[in-house]
Amino acid sequence: MTRTDALTAAPETTVADAAAAMRTRDADVVVVVDEHRPLGLLTPETIGRAVVADEDVREMSVGDLVAEDPVTVRETADREALVRLFARRDVRAAIVVDDGDEYAGVVTFENLLAAYAREFDALLELTE
Repeated sequence: MTRTDALTAAPETTVADAAAAMRTRDADVVVVVDEHRPLGLLTPETIGRAVVADEDVREMSVGDLVAEDPVTVRETADREALVRLFARRDVRAAIVVDDGDEYAGVVTFENLLAAYAREFDALLELTE
């Protein structure tokens, strides 16, 4: 369920460069990482909020846009814990960290739904 191939960027990466990479890779999230330490998630919504605030974001660094308290979850978290976390924090993605709090991947609401869908499909096959 965890995507370890998620798009990452250093905090000094410009928003323009990150947005271009998102388009190229068809990614909906960029994990901002500084030496394996996750700083936050950059999403189209994050960029949009800055634009609405009338900020010229093209040359702004992604580190300036991400939240100071990123939503993180341990690699060992189960699906139910993720559902509760997403609901409690009202988010659609979380950064996955290892026991040393270093970046290990990202999990999105869509990843979670896909995991439940696979399980549901397997149950349906058992009843046929």
